[in-house]
Order: sequence, then C-alpha cells, then structure tokens
Amino acid sequence: MECTSSVKIFKARTGAPFKQDEAQIIGETLDKIRKQNGGKLRSEEIVKEAKAKKNPLHEHFEWDDTVCGEQHRLNQARGITSHIVEEIVVDGNPVDQRSFLSVTTEEKETVYVSLHDAIEEVDYRRQLLNQMITMLENLTVTMKLFKGQDK
Repeated sequence: MECTSSVKIFKARTGAPFKQDEAQIIGETLDKIRKQNGGKLRSEEIVKEAKAKKNPLHEHFEWDDTVCGEQHRLNQARGITSHIVEEIVVDGNPVDQRSFLSVTTEEKETVYVSLHDAIEEVDYRRQLLNQMITMLENLTVTMKLFKGQDK
C-alpha cells in the first residue's frame, strides 16, 4: 500500500469535538503549524496559534481561565481514571486491564463504567467492540504504510 495523495483530505473521527465539515480546515491548519515548526506538531504551538481570533482553531478552545481551570481538572480526572487497571485472569493467565472504560449512555453522556458492566451491558459492549474494530482497522493501514517503506 502506498500513500500517494498530494492533497490531504482530513476527516473527523467518531466522537471528535468538532463537526465533520470543519475537519478539512482544522487538519490544514494543524498541518500548516507542523510545517512552520520543522515538521513537528506540538500542543504548545497549537495553543499559541489558536489564540488569534481569526485562526480556525480559536473557537475550539476555552479562553476563559476560570472555565479552563475546571476543564484542566476534568482532564486530570480522565487521566487518572484511564490509568487504573485491575488484574483479571484470561485463559488462565493474569493480565492487567483498565478498570474503567468510557462509554456513551442513552442520554448521550460520556461516562466511565466498570470493566464488568462494560462486558455485561450489551450497548456498552457493542460500543467498545466497535471502537476496537476501528482501532484495529487504523492499525492495519498504518502497519501496511510502514511495511511498504521497508522496500
């Protein structure tokens, strides 16, 4: 598989915090920032560029510091939650697995549920399996791209 497109077409992944029709301009803006910084895209540079009100990324950031403080703490809480694992036994072998998994409720609220509930609840299990399928599909394409470079 060869990546030959000269014009990048950017799309929003499922669950993106922006609309599908905004993805192209956001992707182009991020790519421009990357190019301006020696081919490397850093979060600090993204925020710096997005501060300009005319920048297409500006509206996707919270600029009120009182709100941002709370958002930062929410992100910290997500980080803590996503790094808690529990030892379970799979096929007779102990393995560490995330204790809490992120799902969307019927009310469209994103919440964490226990590993047990994620497995037992049909809708949660379906959501997580679909996420895994998407991750595997993306990983397969990425592996093909990297393997193609070994020629």
